[in-house]
Amino acid sequence: MDLKWGKDRVMYKIIYSDVYAGIYNLSDSSIDIAITSPPYWGQRDYGFEGQIGNEPKYIEYISKLVKIFNLLKEKMSEKGVFFLNVGDKYLSKYGKSPLGLIPYKLAYFMVKDGWILNDILIWYKPNHMPSSVKNRFTNSYEPIFVLSKNKDNYFYDFVKLNKDYSNILKINLQPTPYRHVAVFPENLVYKLLNMVNIPQYCTVLDMFAGSGTTLKVVKDLNESILYKNNINAIMIENNLEYIEIIKKRCNLNNKPTHYDFIFYDYPLLQEKNDIIFNNNIIKKEITTEKNGFIETAETKEQYYSLLLNFFDKEFKKKLELNATCFIGSKDFDIDLIYNTSNLNNNGWIIRNMLVIEENNRWYPSFMIIDDNKIENNVFNYKNLNITHKTSDDINWGKINFIGLKVKDNISKKKVKGVVIDIEEKYNNGLPKYLFVKWENGLITKEFVILSRKEINNNISFSYDEENKIIELKEKEDLFSSQIIENYNENIEFIFNQNLKNYNGKYRNEKRINWGASPGARASNEEIYFSKQRLYEVDQKIVATYLNYLLKNKKMPKKSLLLLFPSSYNHTIGHWFRKDFGGSIPLPEDWQILKNYFNINEHWTNYVCKTALTIQIVKKGEYKLPKDFIEKEIKDKLECLIK
Repeated sequence: MDLKWGKDRVMYKIIYSDVYAGIYNLSDSSIDIAITSPPYWGQRDYGFEGQIGNEPKYIEYISKLVKIFNLLKEKMSEKGVFFLNVGDKYLSKYGKSPLGLIPYKLAYFMVKDGWILNDILIWYKPNHMPSSVKNRFTNSYEPIFVLSKNKDNYFYDFVKLNKDYSNILKINLQPTPYRHVAVFPENLVYKLLNMVNIPQYCTVLDMFAGSGTTLKVVKDLNESILYKNNINAIMIENNLEYIEIIKKRCNLNNKPTHYDFIFYDYPLLQEKNDIIFNNNIIKKEITTEKNGFIETAETKEQYYSLLLNFFDKEFKKKLELNATCFIGSKDFDIDLIYNTSNLNNNGWIIRNMLVIEENNRWYPSFMIIDDNKIENNVFNYKNLNITHKTSDDINWGKINFIGLKVKDNISKKKVKGVVIDIEEKYNNGLPKYLFVKWENGLITKEFVILSRKEINNNISFSYDEENKIIELKEKEDLFSSQIIENYNENIEFIFNQNLKNYNGKYRNEKRINWGASPGARASNEEIYFSKQRLYEVDQKIVATYLNYLLKNKKMPKKSLLLLFPSSYNHTIGHWFRKDFGGSIPLPEDWQILKNYFNINEHWTNYVCKTALTIQIVKKGEYKLPKDFIEKEIKDKLECLIK
């Protein structure tokens, strides 16, 4: 039941309304602690019109939140504290994607709007999600801004009394049974509530309540015999489905208080792309290698003297297009981060903001690369030698591969097949040669790649005056698919099985325990064979070669349209591009080019030879580094650009 405000009992209140109306109807100076995580920009749809996070541009998202939080400021008590958690976003861009630094821009504009930024906490997630992106650090943390309307506040009281205070929180992500709800961990809310010295019967607000994590923690604290304070809590949520989750999760029968939507207008904030630095700051010339550098300043003034280089048009001439640069500052504020973010609009791309851990505190270092569509940036992460904590070795000898799926991902027609026989295996038990029956009735003999490194060692390049020439040191066992017409088939298999509906006894078996039944093997979609190019074909080299052939034949690219369907109008152009928009002709298309240009067999084998690779959720040999940098990694960062 609803509990009334009072000095001898706590109240838990759920408000069903949009966030602005919910805050508007709160009493002035009534909120002591606000803890929330608004929907991140461009991440998900929460199911109602006018929701936060679906704005066309991030500056509109920031402008809207600044307006909402301005209203919240009126509702905060004089010593009140606002913990604001916002996740970042990579901005869509052709070629390379810059990190938006959206949370820090939001905090910057909130400070301009009158908030005091007491600190930026870093929530590091030891069990963060892995990433497959190979040219930047894996995202492993989120910022939490500690805001107030007065310098004298409950958070300030806490920091004064704790000499070992740290602004780094290492808290695991928490599994949740609630679908489509972004849940931050209960341990994170516990930690934040313990970072303020709050009085009895204070009031905690979460204006983006979601699944009610904040209320769950408050209720648990109130019911703990070890906790001395009693805390009131108010949750604002505009999704009835989530409100039902809150009530069930917190064991409440409260009838939500409903407020009608309140229209609010907000000025669209303007970002300044031309950064105005202090006139006393003099640019410090950076002595750098062509492939990049790492510099860390001790003061903000020293940092700005480094940053000024990136606004000098001549500076780019000192670097290769693939250079990777790192600049950081042990002394920083929100202005420094915001000013650096403007590099994204001045010919550079910020790929990461690294959080460097030092003496229980942190400072930022920015990974900066050139904004071009031609070269990928240097990022030799394997040089760090970061290995996985647990082994992912697979005993291939215990797997019966007969009946496994095969997907042709290289041809125009994406046909499927199944393994029907194995001719030879490697020493580790993985098939080396196998036979595949395809859904079009053909049976082929296929080669399976064991080591990409060994395969690519089979390639050598040389040069003539204007073109790179390829030579392949061919081995007998490196071949493309061979159609086998006289194979005596002794197994039948039904294609396109509905594997999701398989409920046989092997469904939950580990892969090393699969039986001989095709249904048992194929029911587990962890593993299958993929038909791909035998070599790791370099698109830029192929594009250079095709341009060379055109030049020799003295013909325009448009003339190739006579060889291909009209739908190839744009496709052909992409074959000749040497930037991120380039593509490699499919084997069927290459055969047409081969006949027209009389291309030699070395080039054709390089581009067209195929083989099978085993596709499995498997860890790589080296682990990608995370953007939360501990001391042992910080001292090795130089090897990333060497």
